[in-house]
Amino acid sequence: MSGAEFDLFVQDYYKRFAAALEAFEKQPMADVLSVFDQVAAAGGTVWVAGNGGSAAIANHTVCDCSKGTYSEERPPLKVISLVSNMPLLTAIGNDISYDAVFSEPLKYYLTEKDALLVVSSSGNSPNVVQACEYANAKRVPTVAFVGFSGGKLKDIARHVVHVEVHNYGIVEDTHQSLIHCITQYMAARGHA
Repeated sequence: MSGAEFDLFVQDYYKRFAAALEAFEKQPMADVLSVFDQVAAAGGTVWVAGNGGSAAIANHTVCDCSKGTYSEERPPLKVISLVSNMPLLTAIGNDISYDAVFSEPLKYYLTEKDALLVVSSSGNSPNVVQACEYANAKRVPTVAFVGFSGGKLKDIARHVVHVEVHNYGIVEDTHQSLIHCITQYMAARGHA
């Protein structure tokens, strides 16, 4: 690939990324903020999970929602990634099944004060779907960030932000921006 070809590829990628940012429905983000506020006010925890690049977003979410929103004026938002405890994740994957790596810890720790955020480009990963189904059965708020056609999560999560793009990189870039946008708002509001 020549330098000129690469330049065209870069321009095309960012054009499609900008189009994705413009196109997705923004209203559900207010619902996500409301869920986060509800959990913080109750002293609960937002549990977050995803696979691959979405796992990285889940872990990054902990930083942005915790340190990134801390304010002495408001209760803190406690966020725990179900991806980050590798010994537990691999023990469950080995002893039970990989499909249960997120739902099983929820059985141990989820309370009525909590919420679940699942991040999945396809919306069909069995382990995040199973976690969402478990949280729904426990009647806690469920939030899904999905891409592509939305998959099963689009139909079962109570609050859905759908980035209807068929490119993993662009979906993941956009999902990460959702957390940045919401948490930067929370931080600015907390210091106002």
